[in-house]
Amino acid sequence: MSHTPTVTILSNWATLVENMEASPLAFYAAVEEALTRRQVPQTQNSRTDYKEAGAFSANREYLHVRREKLSFDICGAPFGTGFFFSWWFGEERPYLNPILKVLVLFGYLVVLGIVVKVAGFVLGMFLFPFLVFGALAIANTLATDGQFDDGIVRALPILGTLYEWLFEPATYYRLDSMRMFQESVHNAVLEVIDSMTTAKGMKVLTSDERRPVMHKFYDRKH
Repeated sequence: MSHTPTVTILSNWATLVENMEASPLAFYAAVEEALTRRQVPQTQNSRTDYKEAGAFSANREYLHVRREKLSFDICGAPFGTGFFFSWWFGEERPYLNPILKVLVLFGYLVVLGIVVKVAGFVLGMFLFPFLVFGALAIANTLATDGQFDDGIVRALPILGTLYEWLFEPATYYRLDSMRMFQESVHNAVLEVIDSMTTAKGMKVLTSDERRPVMHKFYDRKH
C-alpha cells in the first residue's frame, strides 16, 4: 500500500542578504556539517528538487532534513545581486486516496469476519479490539526502533486516528521536542550564514532578521 504525505507548515523563515555571492551546494554542505556537530538525534539529510512553478518549470534543489514525521526544506539561492536563505518547517501528514480508503475499510470487515468465524461471534467481537491494539502496539515498537515507517499506519482511516491517540499524543514533551528540533536546525543555518557574512566583512543579521514566523506550531490538542 502506498501513501502520499502532505505537509502542514508549522513555521518558516527567510532573509535576503544583499551583495552576496555564494554557492547553494556549499551552503547546504556547511549546514549539514553544522547539524552533525550538534548531534541532533534521528535525523536524515537528503537533497530534494521542487518545481519553481508549474509542471514544466525548472527544478530548485533544497536541503531536506527529516526527523520522524517532521521535516525541514532549506533553500539557498542567488537572487539578483544578493543571496536568499529560507527554510520551511512542517509536519508530514500521510494521505490515502478515496479508493484506497474504501478498500481498507472493506479489509477491516474481512478481518473482523475471519475472527468472528474462527472464534465465534461473541468471543470474536471481544477479541477483535485486543488484536487491533496488539497490531498497533507492534507497529509503534517497530517505528520507534526505526524498522518501520508508521506513516502507512497513520494514513489508515479510523485506525490511523486511534494509533496517534494511543501512541503519538501532542504532549508537552512532543511539543518541546519539536521546538528543540526547529531551534537546532535554525541555529545551524544561522551559524553558517554568520560565517559567510563575517568572512566577506558584511554585517551579521539583526535580531528581527533571525526570528522565524510561527504558523500552526502550537495549534494542536494535548
